[in-house]
Amino acid sequence: EKEFHFFSLGSMAYVGDLKGIYDGTSVGEPGKEIKQPRITGLLALLMWRFAYWGRQTSMVNKMLIPMHWFKSFLFGRDVSRF
Repeated sequence: EKEFHFFSLGSMAYVGDLKGIYDGTSVGEPGKEIKQPRITGLLALLMWRFAYWGRQTSMVNKMLIPMHWFKSFLFGRDVSRF
């Protein structure tokens, strides 16, 4: 059985208004971190969206997610409740 090794890829978040943040200050295994810069703004948002989209396993979701993002961009978030 293989031994578990934690490998951090950093933290990403969408903070609204077409802005995001990526904190890569401790990427890698504990004790062997690689220092990456913090990235904010539109570039960080695009990184987050591509990472989120790339983790989808279904081709249906890979097609629908960009359409939902585009719809939200044009018309805003749907805040109605059923």
